[in-house]
Amino acid sequence: MIVAIANQSGGAGKTIVANNLALLRARAGRKVMLVDTDPKAAASSWCSELAAAGVRPRVASRAITGRSLVEDLEQLRNRYNDIVIDTEGRDTAESRAALIAARLVVVPVTPLQVDLSTQYQLIARLNAARMFNPGLRVLFVLVGGADEPTDEERAAVRAYVSRVMSATLANTVVHGQAPADMDALYREVFTA
Repeated sequence: MIVAIANQSGGAGKTIVANNLALLRARAGRKVMLVDTDPKAAASSWCSELAAAGVRPRVASRAITGRSLVEDLEQLRNRYNDIVIDTEGRDTAESRAALIAARLVVVPVTPLQVDLSTQYQLIARLNAARMFNPGLRVLFVLVGGADEPTDEERAAVRAYVSRVMSATLANTVVHGQAPADMDALYREVFTA
C-alpha cells in the first residue's frame, strides 16, 4: 500500500506523521520504505538517526528528487509491502506523482491552516489527483496543541475538508508525537 503524507505549508507535523506511520507499520511486521521527496530530507535524516542509534525495526528510506519518482515507485512496490511518502509542500512533479500513485493521502492540518486562500493549491492538487486516481482516499488529520481543539476549530476544519472530493476527517486528533495519538492514527490509516 502506498500512503502519501502531504500538506501545503509547514507546521502541521507532516514529516512527524510520515515517520511515525512508517515506524509503526514496520513494527507490525511489514517491510516498509519511507520515501522522502521533500528537499529538506528530514524523513531520511530521521531514519539514519534511528539506524545509528540501533533502533529496531529498521525503517528503510530513500530520498527521491527529480522526475524518477514514478519509475522508482514501480521498483519499490515489488520489494516492499508498504511505501510511505513524505511529499514536499510545493506543487511539483514529484508531489503530484506521489498523490497519483498513492492509495491514501494523509493531510495533517492545524486549525490555523484552514484558510482557503493559502491552501487552495493543495486542494486543487488533491482534486486533480483524484481525476487520475479515482480510488484515492484522502484523510485529513487535525493536529492540535496541548489542548483539545475547540468546537469552532473543529467546524472550520470540517468545512475545509468538505472542499476536497471524497475526503474525510480522521477521528484521531494528533498532539505532537504522543504515542497514543500516533497508534490511533495508525489504526485509522491501515485498518480502514
